[in-house]
Amino acid sequence: MDIIGTQPAAKPAAFVDRPVRLALIGTGFGSQVHLPAIAHVDHTELVAICSRRQERVDVIAARHGIPSASTDWRDVVNDPGVDAVIVATPPYLHHQMVIAALEAGKHVLCEKPLARNLAESRDMVRLAERAGVVAMVDHQYRYLPIRRRVKELLDEGYIGTPHAINMIVFNSSLADPEETRFNWLMETDKAGGMLRAIGSHYVDSMRWWLGEIDAVAGTVGTMVGKRRMPDSTLTATVDADDNFAFMLQFRSGAIGSVHFSATAPVDAGDSTTITGSEGMLILEADSELFGARKRDVHLRELAIPDRLNPKLPDFSHPLTRPTILLMRDWITAIREGDLTRFAPSFRDGEKVQEIIDGVIRSREQGRWIDTSGAKWPRTSRI
Repeated sequence: MDIIGTQPAAKPAAFVDRPVRLALIGTGFGSQVHLPAIAHVDHTELVAICSRRQERVDVIAARHGIPSASTDWRDVVNDPGVDAVIVATPPYLHHQMVIAALEAGKHVLCEKPLARNLAESRDMVRLAERAGVVAMVDHQYRYLPIRRRVKELLDEGYIGTPHAINMIVFNSSLADPEETRFNWLMETDKAGGMLRAIGSHYVDSMRWWLGEIDAVAGTVGTMVGKRRMPDSTLTATVDADDNFAFMLQFRSGAIGSVHFSATAPVDAGDSTTITGSEGMLILEADSELFGARKRDVHLRELAIPDRLNPKLPDFSHPLTRPTILLMRDWITAIREGDLTRFAPSFRDGEKVQEIIDGVIRSREQGRWIDTSGAKWPRTSRI
């Protein structure tokens, strides 16, 4: 896509006298997480919502008092009454929607993964940087209080020099082909698969905690190859992964590994272990944190400070709370016109996409994939 002629947008307005007017595209995950989240983000007004089905978007708009309801996302991104757009659609739609929103000068919060592949992600990064808007990826796992505490402890030197990180997840979410029916998540050409859906979160967290990733090797697998079609007795062939594993080489010298299965017969939980020269941290299911220093005899449970867990209501979806905190940072950056103090940015999303693509290439080519930028340096992003 040729974006050379795109003109930078004017510096974001301060929004001193009015709220940031938001539009939400997508009413699946968007209605589960983003709609309830927006209600707890100050200085915002949801003015438009978009969904493929007219009856669904009309019902949601009426229920939440949203003035504009549309089935055409182009109307939303071109609406002069919209300042910022939340793209909460399946990832195979992200590229076209985000590019159009950026060309219209809108600030953007895009669901993860950023796009279908690295090429699309790079398009989005280049245009976002030229447009001069606040563009973030919804890697809300960074905003889980327990993961923020891990980040603080690592930065404080709790484990010393990081040596290794290991993530292991075995759950049964996709084990039953009758219970979990066929949808876009089962189609590779629609950017489906658990590597993109869940692995993107893991890559972002590990990179946030331990720094840049210079190489990756891995593989994916599809263990349940047929699934029942929605509202039908027919089955469809699944070609997207439900299991994946990969290894990482960090620039610091640390190594990482991830093993994920969504087809275990029972839920066995998930665990993350980070070790270093002076200590270790163990994160159990994002609910318990344990640590030990070099001379400790036993692991001990580590408390999460109240300052990392602001008071909010209970929500039906576990990701609503961290999404609220991420969106608050996004809105603050928009209102203050600060393009340098926000993360996870589109650049972060691009790097995550590079690692995901690297896992796929590694499986196809049977080798480690260099992601350092040293072997094939990019002299310019524009």
